[in-house]
Amino acid sequence: MKKPKIKIIAPAILGLTCMLANAQENNPVRIIIGFAAGGNGDIIARMLAEELRPVLGRNVIVENKPGAGGRLAAQTLKSGPADGSSYMLAPDSWAIFPTILNTEAQLRYNLKTDFSPVARIASFPLGLFVAESTGVNTLKEYVKKAKDNPGIALYGSSGSGSITEFLGIIMSQEFGFKMTVVPFKGGGEVKTNLIGGQVPVGIMTPGDGLADVGTRIKPLGFFVEERWSIAPQVPTFKEQGFNIVHGGAFSAFWTHAKTPEAERRKMEEALKKVLGKPSVQERLAHIYVRADFAEGKVLGEQVDQLINYWTPIVKEANLKAQ
Repeated sequence: MKKPKIKIIAPAILGLTCMLANAQENNPVRIIIGFAAGGNGDIIARMLAEELRPVLGRNVIVENKPGAGGRLAAQTLKSGPADGSSYMLAPDSWAIFPTILNTEAQLRYNLKTDFSPVARIASFPLGLFVAESTGVNTLKEYVKKAKDNPGIALYGSSGSGSITEFLGIIMSQEFGFKMTVVPFKGGGEVKTNLIGGQVPVGIMTPGDGLADVGTRIKPLGFFVEERWSIAPQVPTFKEQGFNIVHGGAFSAFWTHAKTPEAERRKMEEALKKVLGKPSVQERLAHIYVRADFAEGKVLGEQVDQLINYWTPIVKEANLKAQ
């Protein structure tokens, strides 16, 4: 008498399993970013969403949460589901400088306990770009002129608490005079004000700066050890006599710390597959970004190393959270 019940229960369990699988497939994967639509970060996120859909077999959407230097996006990730449906794409500076400058209570999250690194996906150098209105063509010319004219010892940064602000501390040390930061809300604003002549120089990504070279701005140098293969025409600070080499940046994926490891790994593998495609590498290079995959473990170690490097510099400068 009990055997027919087993036959009825088994199809019911199978049906429930199918329903759960279908529910997951219908639940889109979110890529949360702390930038407004239209910028380089948004372009990369939407490109990856398009490429990830067939690999994951699920819809992938981009959710823009600009504000507070990426902290709003992080808070959104923390408060969201930990089921493998929510990820954040963010630059390395999001993980580094807020952690150094703020308490957990101020941030409303803990980098180590609330998030899990998934993968590094891309890298690029940051560069110093100059307005043509300054009348200088090289980094040495700019430094010489700014020493005699403090009015042009100003630089635009993409926001308070970002690496573009803290590179100014290193520039001040190397140049021998104080560089004063003028913070803007993203690289797009830096570029607009640089082209308009409101600031003499600005620190930007190649994607923001090189696309407009020839329209009243020009690159003075990248803050890295060696010339960058995607834009080899741009010299480094180091080869021009200024030892500033920690201006490389990268973008990476994080997820909720309680996301099941199988789901985190699934996204890690999907990103590795997508970034290994020559067509994706070419599309990223077109916006001056290099596909640069590293697994979550390596990403976590890299962030720890950068926090250790920048902490004494930030503390010595006596900078406060804003």
